[in-house]
Amino acid sequence: MPTTEQKQRGYLHGERNGTITTLIPAPAELAAAEPEVTVHHTADGVAFVRTPEDRFADLPDYPFAPHYAVIDGLQMHYLDEGPRDGEPVLLLHGQPASSYLYRRMVTPLAEAGYRVIAPDLIGFGKSDKPIDLRFHHFERQVALVKAFIQTLGLDAISLFAQDWGSCIGLRIVGDRPDLFARVAISNGQLPVFHPPMFYIPEPVELDPAAPSMLEALGPTVGDPFPVAFQAWINFTLTSPGFDPSRMIAYMCAAGGRPLSEAEIAAYNAPFPSLLFRAGPRAFPSMVNQCGTRNAAAWRGLAGFARPFLHVRGTLDTQFGSQEMQDSMTTIIPGAKGQPHTALEAGHYIQDNKGEELAALLVDFFAANPIAVSPVSRVFGA
Repeated sequence: MPTTEQKQRGYLHGERNGTITTLIPAPAELAAAEPEVTVHHTADGVAFVRTPEDRFADLPDYPFAPHYAVIDGLQMHYLDEGPRDGEPVLLLHGQPASSYLYRRMVTPLAEAGYRVIAPDLIGFGKSDKPIDLRFHHFERQVALVKAFIQTLGLDAISLFAQDWGSCIGLRIVGDRPDLFARVAISNGQLPVFHPPMFYIPEPVELDPAAPSMLEALGPTVGDPFPVAFQAWINFTLTSPGFDPSRMIAYMCAAGGRPLSEAEIAAYNAPFPSLLFRAGPRAFPSMVNQCGTRNAAAWRGLAGFARPFLHVRGTLDTQFGSQEMQDSMTTIIPGAKGQPHTALEAGHYIQDNKGEELAALLVDFFAANPIAVSPVSRVFGA
């Protein structure tokens, strides 16, 4: 078992476990503590909450009409901007963000003639939010995005993804490379940890005495990725005061563009209380589920010869290094000869440098016209 010192340090040398098991309080108890919130259920019995629409009124720089697809009984919100017959550009966000992260990129891409589709992953943004942390398994999130692509009938896709959007997006590209015409990635990877590398508390128990985000993560600044990420897993799972928007605000400021209070409130709009935060709380621990099926997807990526671009944020201490960029561009054949770029930006590069990043993508698309025919719209496993 890990010692107290190891827990405080963050990198736990105890037994690794792949998934969350016991929750204290249980999801039903958590819901009972907020009786004013309506808990819905899918036909398969998945309990979820839906953020009230008025929470999203007048979000700054987010004038986009909402669209919804129903995936496994859950509403998945997405933006759909630009000409309907334009080449589809799929933008995938990570944790704990939403399509709001892309607000500075959607309009430039749409004005360039692309159909811009930016979903909110299940558990985030305007999408439905299952209340059980155990719902948020990596394989399930991959399946949900695959089903979303099938529901919209997308093919010859140009993908841009970051953070967990990269994990999910690259996995799907590796599984079904035929569906993608171009791929661009920033500040993300497709990890493979087999056996599981990280420790998940058992049980997962809310701790009223949990340290603040800065107290929990501050001592790990400059530490290797496993140390810092273990601390992030611990904090998101056990801190009842975890505020997703403050994490984004902290990282955006570190990247050179502090958020306004209105923007911070917009990032927090999807999560009015703890009951709505199972997705942001659980996502970091999904890294332990990135194993053999991701390794198989890398074999697909190693054969992906269509255009691949990597843009790194130099102020992202974990994912913005030259080594991280090289680790992808030397393996994926389609990366050869592409203008891989570094921007002075942090982890949330879309917020720090949104317009500049959109311009890079427009140039990348124009320099690499689609030379593939649309594939069958029947989406496989």
